Amino acid sequence: MWKENYMSEIMIRERFLRSGKKVYEYSFEMASVDGKRKRKSKSGFASKRDARIAGRKALSEYENVGQVMVDRDISYADFLDLWMENDCKLTCKESTLYGYEKKIRLYLKPELGGYRVSSIDKKILQTFITDLYNDGFSINTIISIKGLLTKSFNYALENHYIMISPANRLVIPQNMQPDKPTRRKEHIYLTKDNIDSLFERFPKGTSSFVPLQIAYHTGMRPGEVFGLVWDDIDFDNKVINVNRQIQWRQVKRSKKDIKKTNGTSESLGYWYFTSPKYKSYRVIDIDDVLVSILKEEYEKQKRDEEYYGEFYKKYYSEFQLLFSVQKNKEKEIPLNEVFTKETDFGVDFVCRREDGSYVTSRTLQNVSNAVHKELDIPGYDTYSLRHTHGTMLIENGADMVYVQRRLGHKNINVTMNIYTNHLTPIIKSRNNITLNNMY
Repeated sequence: MWKENYMSEIMIRERFLRSGKKVYEYSFEMASVDGKRKRKSKSGFASKRDARIAGRKALSEYENVGQVMVDRDISYADFLDLWMENDCKLTCKESTLYGYEKKIRLYLKPELGGYRVSSIDKKILQTFITDLYNDGFSINTIISIKGLLTKSFNYALENHYIMISPANRLVIPQNMQPDKPTRRKEHIYLTKDNIDSLFERFPKGTSSFVPLQIAYHTGMRPGEVFGLVWDDIDFDNKVINVNRQIQWRQVKRSKKDIKKTNGTSESLGYWYFTSPKYKSYRVIDIDDVLVSILKEEYEKQKRDEEYYGEFYKKYYSEFQLLFSVQKNKEKEIPLNEVFTKETDFGVDFVCRREDGSYVTSRTLQNVSNAVHKELDIPGYDTYSLRHTHGTMLIENGADMVYVQRRLGHKNINVTMNIYTNHLTPIIKSRNNITLNNMY
C-alpha cells in the first residue's frame, strides 16, 4: 500500500529463529512487476528500533533510485557472475571473456569474493592491489586486474548496488620495492643443437612437424599458426597473410552433460576464429625452406583427400573468412565458430592429419611435455620457437622495427624489452666487432 507522497509504509514485525531467539524484520512495498505486488524485507535485527532505522535507509535508497530494488547484500563473487552474464557476455569478445573468467577465478573471487559488494571500500581494494605488487605479480597483470575492478564496480554503480565506486584512482605502487621479485616469464631461445633435437623427435610425417616448422620459420603465435588456411599462403610471392587466430572456448557443463559425455574435456566447447592479438594483421615473408615444406604438405593433403574420399574430415565456419589483411584491418571481425556440420563456408586448414582431421594447438602442449621429459630443454614452452625466431633475426642483423612488425608486437617497446634482456654469443660477438671498428 502506498501512503501519501508515494512513500511506502515500513512494516516491522517479530520473527523467531529456530533457536527460539526473537529478531525483528522490516518490509515495505515495492513497484509492481508484471502486475504482481512485491515487497522488500530483511530480518535479523535485535530491536524494533534497529529494524526501523535500517528499513528507512533501504526505503530512502529505493525511492531515490526509483527502480526495482537490487540486492545490495549480494556477495562480490555472486555479483561478478551476474556482471559477466548480463554485461560482459553481451559486449566482449570470446577471447576477452576467457581472460576475464581466468582472472576472476584465480584472483578476484579467492581474495574478495566473500565480501558483500556494498561493503567493499577503497582501502580493501588498495590493500589487494598492493599485496599483488608485493607478491611479485607483473605490472601488466596488476593493470589488467585493476581494470576488472574498475569495470565491475562501475557496473555496480550504474545498477545501484553501490552509491560510490571504491575502485576509483587505485594506485599501483611501482616506486616501492616489492617484498618479492617481480615475476617475469623468461623468454628462452633454442640453440642449433636444441632445434636439431626437436626435429629429430618430431620429424616429417608426425602431426607436429608442420606447425613446429611454421612457428620456427615465422615466429607466429600458436593461435595464428593453427588458424592458417591454405588461402593465407601465397607461394608465388613467398608470403603468409596473418588474417586471424584460432581459440578454444570451453562452455560450462551441467552434471548431466558431463555424465553423458564421460567427462571429456572437449564434450562441450568449440574452436572459433577471431582477430590476431592486438589486431596484428600482417604479411610476412617466408624463406625457401618453409616454402618447400608447405608445398609438399599441400600436395600431400590433396592426395590424402582423394584417397579418403567421403571419409576425409571437412570443416566449415559460421561466416566467410577474409583473406585480405587490409580488409581485415578495416572491419571488425566477428567471432567465427568452426563446425564439422556443413555450411556454405569451407575451411581448408593447413595443420591436418592424414585423414583430414584438424591438428589443434593442444598438440604443442604434448610437444612441450615430450621436450621436458626426453630432450631436457629447461623452460621450453609453446612460445619458445617464436622467441627463437626473433632472436635469430636480431643475431643476423635485422632491424628492430622489422622484428616488431614481423612478430606482431603491440609496440616497439615490447620487442626491445624481450630481445635486449638477453644477449646470445653471436650478438655479443657482433657488438664487440662493432665496438672495435669504432676506434
